Amino acid sequence: MRVWCAGALMMLAAAQAAAGAWPRPPGSGFVSVGFEVATSRSALSPSGLETDPSPDFTGYRTLYAEFGITPRLTFGLDIGQDDADTAAWAGRQMTGTMMGLPTTDGREDDTDWPIAPTWSGVGFARWALSAPEDRHQFAVSLGIGARTYEKQGLFFGLETIEREPILRAAAAWGMGFDSRFGPGWLGLDGSVEQRADTGGRAIKLDAMAGVKPEGRYTYMLGLQTGEFPGSEPFARLVPGLVVQVRDGLSLETTAIWGLHGTDIVGTKLAVWFEW
Repeated sequence: MRVWCAGALMMLAAAQAAAGAWPRPPGSGFVSVGFEVATSRSALSPSGLETDPSPDFTGYRTLYAEFGITPRLTFGLDIGQDDADTAAWAGRQMTGTMMGLPTTDGREDDTDWPIAPTWSGVGFARWALSAPEDRHQFAVSLGIGARTYEKQGLFFGLETIEREPILRAAAAWGMGFDSRFGPGWLGLDGSVEQRADTGGRAIKLDAMAGVKPEGRYTYMLGLQTGEFPGSEPFARLVPGLVVQVRDGLSLETTAIWGLHGTDIVGTKLAVWFEW
């Protein structure tokens, strides 16, 4: 497959890596809406569940979109929002099922969980440095946006939610290849996010490999690494499967497994729209 995984494979790589190296053709677009729920492996261990049968779960909603403007220019939007309330309910359903306990039909019992979400949103422009027919693709992007964060008060219970501008610079590399299983791709995506008010700097570097045999299924394996203010560096493995339901509509299922700096375990579900 020459033009090195053009078309659908390039779009899959770009979508999963958050801002891949391949440009979108003018007039085309991609939107992904997803939800991630996770907890720690220690919380789900037998001893952890014995101590707390209803461990804490974190939730995160995502909205990612790309729109092709010119053969080299792509505009995009990357938004994420915490959702502890929904994640708490989902986690209670899961742990209750695991332990053979009755589960609730709604989230009425979860009113004690925090429901004030925090979020971040960035609009970006990505410029392709390579010609569309090149095997190796390179791109750079720049985004501006805002994030909310919790500011500690003088006493417990006096915390406030503040907002600050952010600036995100990123670079990406990608390569298509042919394999015995079908066409595939490799990609690297790195970004540095500068936060204006808190002075924090978030650094991320993600690697992704994928292959698409004939049929509706695409298989992916990712490694996500990063370092955020106030946290130690982390690395987590994210194997995933994308199923094409019909033209322009796909479903993504991804597992999350902490490797370093975190013992997180979880899953992400997303719906992809393309045109």
